[in-house]
Amino acid sequence: MSSQALSTLIGEKIDVRWSDWAPKHPHLAEAIDRVRLIESTVKLLRNDPEFVAAMREADLDEAGLIKASRLLEQAEVFIHRLLPV
Repeated sequence: MSSQALSTLIGEKIDVRWSDWAPKHPHLAEAIDRVRLIESTVKLLRNDPEFVAAMREADLDEAGLIKASRLLEQAEVFIHRLLPV
């Protein structure tokens, strides 16, 4: 998956949580740079051995895509921890 595609996907996931989280934490929401949050999350995923392995497998076969999808779900869990509602 290209960096741009991953950034877009992570941005979409963050946006979903952000709309619920930001009104409850307005001062913190103002202080957080959304672009940096996306970049940091992408960097964490790119450095995650499981994510890297899943993406490598995804290039080889469709079963790898299922694993990558599970890892993206884990990314969503990470985002939920980062932006608790």
